[in-house]
Amino acid sequence: MIKKMNDGQAFWEEIASRLSRGEKTNFFFSEKDVHQLVQRGKVCRFDFDGGVYFFVEEDRLYRLYYFLEKEKSPGVLPELQQPIILEEVLLASKERVPSEDSWTRVGLVPYLERQRMYLMAPNIIFEERQLTFASQEMLEDIFSMMNQSFEPFTSMLPTKEELLHDIQGQKIIVTTKNEEILGFLHFGDEKQGCMLWHIAVSPKARGLGVGEGLLKDWFFARKGLTKKYMLWVRRDNPAALGLYEKFGFLPDGRIAPVMMKTT
Repeated sequence: MIKKMNDGQAFWEEIASRLSRGEKTNFFFSEKDVHQLVQRGKVCRFDFDGGVYFFVEEDRLYRLYYFLEKEKSPGVLPELQQPIILEEVLLASKERVPSEDSWTRVGLVPYLERQRMYLMAPNIIFEERQLTFASQEMLEDIFSMMNQSFEPFTSMLPTKEELLHDIQGQKIIVTTKNEEILGFLHFGDEKQGCMLWHIAVSPKARGLGVGEGLLKDWFFARKGLTKKYMLWVRRDNPAALGLYEKFGFLPDGRIAPVMMKTT
């Protein structure tokens, strides 16, 4: 039986207890995030023998988070009205536990896989760049291009409000011509370095070096402010992989397999 979570403190205490017992999980939200999710009414749970599923509701999907007791296997997934997405960050060099077969048996199928790459600042030859940061007037065009350029389930696309916040914080660099946006790069700072969240080029501008230019802009924008540049890239996207490898990005050993259960 699926139950809505309505007590943020009790939820957090349960999470902390399960983590202390060493249960297998992909749930790594902070206490603040947990309370916010419950306050927004976005979390429900499904208990089964040996574990529990937590579902975080988004506009077009449910994100699946789990806790499994030691030596236990995933339980059969409940039927929900929207697709269920399971994403985990794993070390490529280690065996996946639970295995892909274990998840397939409960209703999930492989969807895509991403890998994380990095580039250390001392390895970059910085170029002087004339940067153009997105303005509030570009919000609608960037939002539209973003939603047309990325698949909807794993791209972590921001809402308009979140996108506007990042525009105001100068976290989006654009390339324009005759006031038309040819491409944009969306980034954010993290404890480990600076993360490229989204980069997109208009179909009419592809092959003109816009993507390369945006990467150079990103490097220059964070010159002296970050020691490491990071990104996630789909392993089935040879064009993107080739571009990042050209600039010297290397895999850091982390992969993110994504599985899906459709309605």
